[in-house]
Amino acid sequence: MAQSVFFFGNGTAEGTRDMTSVLGGKGANLAEMTNLGVPVPSGFTIACNACIEFLSTGTFNPSLREQVGAAMRRAARSFSPSARYRYRCCASRENATSHTAPSPRESRCV
Repeated sequence: MAQSVFFFGNGTAEGTRDMTSVLGGKGANLAEMTNLGVPVPSGFTIACNACIEFLSTGTFNPSLREQVGAAMRRAARSFSPSARYRYRCCASRENATSHTAPSPRESRCV
């Protein structure tokens, strides 16, 4: 599968403002602000086509889970220690065998 997750943070972004058809308006603008040096918290954008696939079929490509996990680990390195702890707790609840999205209650990490 092609790249579906685009990281931004720490002064670099895998996207640009010209990628609105891939990242959507908000994702492209977050990437552009990062590229311009605006202090944007680290994060990632899931490509529009992956979102559309999920909305139309209710499932997603298994490689998307791997890409999201890698982006979450990369973003977590820039978080505070308490935020990294919450990330580890949330990630440990993830069901690695499921290729359907969890319900909002299942995915809630506080």
